[in-house]
Amino acid sequence: MARQDPATTQLKSVRTTFKIVEFLKRETAGSVSEISAHLELPKSTVHSHLATLNQLGYLVNDDGTYRLGYRFVHLGRTIEQSHELRQIVSPTIETLAEETGEQAYFAVEENGLATNVAVAEGENSIRRRFLPGGQARMTSTATGKAILAHLSPERVDEIVRRWGMPPEAPNTITDEDELYTELESIRTAGIAYGRGESIKGVLEIAMPILGDDGRPHGAVEIAGPIKRLDDEAYRETLVDEIETAVNEIEVNLSLR
Repeated sequence: MARQDPATTQLKSVRTTFKIVEFLKRETAGSVSEISAHLELPKSTVHSHLATLNQLGYLVNDDGTYRLGYRFVHLGRTIEQSHELRQIVSPTIETLAEETGEQAYFAVEENGLATNVAVAEGENSIRRRFLPGGQARMTSTATGKAILAHLSPERVDEIVRRWGMPPEAPNTITDEDELYTELESIRTAGIAYGRGESIKGVLEIAMPILGDDGRPHGAVEIAGPIKRLDDEAYRETLVDEIETAVNEIEVNLSLR
């Protein structure tokens, strides 16, 4: 019988660990049996990974129910404090949310996904719980499309091949030709919209942050109910607010 490469075994073990961590992040807690059933893994494997994570302080075992421990919070805080871009954009995103009353985001492209760096909620924010570090397909979000429009065609193709374009909501773009046509329009207009493409009934409005070389640093977005944000006069006001935020971030980035 051929022996399995130890490196391959270790990689599979790491993948399993993070599958379990992602499950607990999504479900908040779970037992060995629940995790085993959902992830289709042997109970012995699940128990081994849970016990190791618990011993290292990353999970809490509450009478057989496991949840993420505060050590993950410490890791997150460390990343936040060392992330210069987040320090620069967060005050502007918080002001944008406060002045518009809507949910505001700043996202970047990371490993082919739209990744939230800063998130802030206004008094009228929808219950769309996205936290810093949250990720989504770039093809189905306004921030993602605003960034994609300014990436090279080769990079866009690479991202589409890696993550695909599955339907996530009634209006998700699933056709590549349609996507590329929209990206061209976004490049021309300087603004991206997502009308019920990632979440039904939600309108997203985003503009990119571009460097002197034209490459995107990220994108600023406001999101809210379509019925409220799609009022023409109100939407134009929001676009002006986003543009002001983009300009402020671009200036602050240039002063680094």
